[in-house]
Amino acid sequence: MKKESSLKGGKKVKDIKTGSKELIKEINRYKVLNIIRKKQPINRVEISKACNLGTSTLSYIIDELTNQQLIKEVGESSSTGGRRAKLYEFNEDFGLVVSVKIEEEQIILAITDMNADVIDLKKVGFERKSSPNIVVNLIIDGILKLVEKNQREYSQIRGIGILSSGLINRQKGVILRSSMLGWKNVHIAEMVQKNFHDIPVFVDKNINGYTLAELWKGEGKESKDFLVVSIGAGLGLSIVKDYKIYYGFVGGAGEFGHTTIVVDGYRCHCGQQGCLEMYASEFYFQNKGKELLSQYPNSSLKSFYFHEVAQQAMKGDELANRLIKEMSTYLGIGIRNLINTFNPEKVILAGEGMNDSQLFIKHVKEIAYDNFFSRADVSTKLLESKLNDSAWLMGGALLVINHIFQAPIYEEVKE
Repeated sequence: MKKESSLKGGKKVKDIKTGSKELIKEINRYKVLNIIRKKQPINRVEISKACNLGTSTLSYIIDELTNQQLIKEVGESSSTGGRRAKLYEFNEDFGLVVSVKIEEEQIILAITDMNADVIDLKKVGFERKSSPNIVVNLIIDGILKLVEKNQREYSQIRGIGILSSGLINRQKGVILRSSMLGWKNVHIAEMVQKNFHDIPVFVDKNINGYTLAELWKGEGKESKDFLVVSIGAGLGLSIVKDYKIYYGFVGGAGEFGHTTIVVDGYRCHCGQQGCLEMYASEFYFQNKGKELLSQYPNSSLKSFYFHEVAQQAMKGDELANRLIKEMSTYLGIGIRNLINTFNPEKVILAGEGMNDSQLFIKHVKEIAYDNFFSRADVSTKLLESKLNDSAWLMGGALLVINHIFQAPIYEEVKE
């Protein structure tokens, strides 16, 4: 009996009956393709070991992928005495992807190649708490201008990936609730797709997009169980288990910024009080900074954005340094709680706040490393992400690319 479900941008799909020769062939094909994507450049022997396929089957798949221009030869491996092996890479020019990150007061749009490397990007500002219609229109206009500027064809675009804060229904492409944006039940995939009829649109949380970049281009190459914490305008968490992001029951796993750190503390935009996000991110500077400003008449702080506070702290501003120290204390406690809860191999710190990490990372590590497991001589690595700010846009692109090249274990329901 076939089971209905939802996948692929909100379209109804059903499981393909397992065991068919055609299905096995397609699964092997995408297995080979994704191994090449992940480990490129790579030779046939290495591919064979990774996917456990026979020589003739692998040769057929590689020839097929080459003919379809999905992969390409890129030279030969160095010889150890025998015949040199041909090396293969994924063809990054197979198409283009549009990536969009929605922030509180701006959108960042990019076009990338099929390796998720950014070709060009554009930033467009908007008023805080703008309506979904206003932001969607900016997204549509931004995509049109980016494509035109780079003299590209719309037929080259394989998909659009949108990253946003909040609780996301990935299957339907709906932002269920984003308290930072002030949005509820926004069918953003459908709203964007109306203007790009044949181009699929996918949606996920900002932090999960960054984590996709870590999985494909960062720590995921070395580790299969880790956490990614983003620090800046807010506080985000993504949980990776066995190379996969854990989404939870309705896709909301990782809202540790909305765990309570101070009973009856600052009111959070989510509606609760005392959320960690109000103490371990830019929100703390805004809340506590305004409370303390009158006590520091010589302070040079004009605003309480993360970078402004960090810059003044480096100049010796007493209020700025106090805010940084207190924020980092709460952040260290939050990360300690994550370590005690998940026992990860490592915790990776990312986000705009990490641009000024030299001001607080030592203090955060001192607190976080003093955890339950450290007392049993079990260490947890606390690392700064090696990726740059383009990782958010890479992640939006990978959201699309990974959907395109996932094993075809579903078929669409015919309406």
